[in-house]
Amino acid sequence: MLLLCGLLGGCVARSGAASVDDGTERVAAGRPTFLQQTYMTMDTRCRPVKRPTAVLTAPPRHGTVRMATRSARAAYGPGDHRHCDGRIGPSLAFEYTSRGDYRGPDGFAARVRYHDGEIRQARFAVEVY
Repeated sequence: MLLLCGLLGGCVARSGAASVDDGTERVAAGRPTFLQQTYMTMDTRCRPVKRPTAVLTAPPRHGTVRMATRSARAAYGPGDHRHCDGRIGPSLAFEYTSRGDYRGPDGFAARVRYHDGEIRQARFAVEVY
């Protein structure tokens, strides 16, 4: 899992579904699949902070998305939260389900809001097989 983190402990985690080198996630047609990219926050004492929320800004064309809370393992890079590596906390996760008869590319976008007011734009690319 890769975690991209901001100064205040807001992170983007990657774990779960299969992906290809360009970041596109591969999912089976018609099967609900939690995507790899999740969002979480920990304070400097590695305690989970209220998980981020999100709204879809561009829905998928060939499926649906459900947002849920899932546990994720922190893997911070260099910085003031590195000592939190390996800690588990609640994260915002996206579950994608394509139409059962669809095969091919899809994707969606969301605006993620952290408890401190920070907003990030998220884009997801999906390849349905």
